[in-house]
Formats: sequence, structure tokens, C-alpha cells
Amino acid sequence: MDLVTLTVDVVIALWVVAVVVGIVRAIKARPPRLAPLPEQIRNRFEVGWERISGRFLYEPQWAVGEADSLVMSLLSARGQPLDHARLPREMQQARHDAAAAANGRPRDKTEAMRQVLLQYRTVFERNLGPKPRRTAPVPRREVA
Repeated sequence: MDLVTLTVDVVIALWVVAVVVGIVRAIKARPPRLAPLPEQIRNRFEVGWERISGRFLYEPQWAVGEADSLVMSLLSARGQPLDHARLPREMQQARHDAAAAANGRPRDKTEAMRQVLLQYRTVFERNLGPKPRRTAPVPRREVA
């Protein structure tokens, strides 16, 4: 084997390794398939969101913190990995904006928190999934 053939073989081997590593990373990075929620649990999350949004007017900082907890619980219930890098981008942005809003000027703080709560609501609604369809019973016909 001469030097040129050996060099070509090494380059091809490195290229194959790079392709395999790329495929493995792509598989790990893909979004997970989220499990559907049973109707009872889905209703519990909806009631929790209504409670949070109802208290925002009186305690905006509490509502933003509770919204974060509720959305993280929802993601966990659906099977979403909860490490920061695998969270949905909207959730990462909402958490970043929540931290910034908490440190903002008092006059602008409430509006910033309202915007953050809207971001959490978007993540919440997207991950709650559609309401399960209730199929109406088919009326029976009497055969004559």
C-alpha cells in the first residue's frame, strides 16, 4: 500500500465516522413524541391555568412562578425531557424573560410579567394538546 492509498482510506474512514456521529446526534436531538393526556389530568391542568390567570391581577410575580411550575409539570406528564437544552424554545425564552422581568423597573415590571405569562400560555396551550373528541352515540334504528 502506498502513501496516497493509505491517506485516501483514512480520509474515507474519518468521513464515515463523522456521518455516523451526525446521525446519532440528530436522533438524540429530535423532539420527543409526547404522550397524550387522559381527560381527567387534562382538566386538572386547565383548572390550574385558570387559577393562575385569575390571580395574576393581584399577584403577578406569584402567577408567573406558578405558570412556570404548571407548564413544567405538564411537559413532564407528557414525557418531555426537562433538561434545559431539550425544553421547547418558547419555554426557554419564557424562563429567560421571566428572570429579566423580575429584575426590571417597578413601573414596567407588571407589563413585562404579563408578556411572560402570555408566553407561558402559548407553551401551555401547545403542549396541552387538542381536547379529546367525544363521539356521540349513534342512534339505533329499529328494523322493521
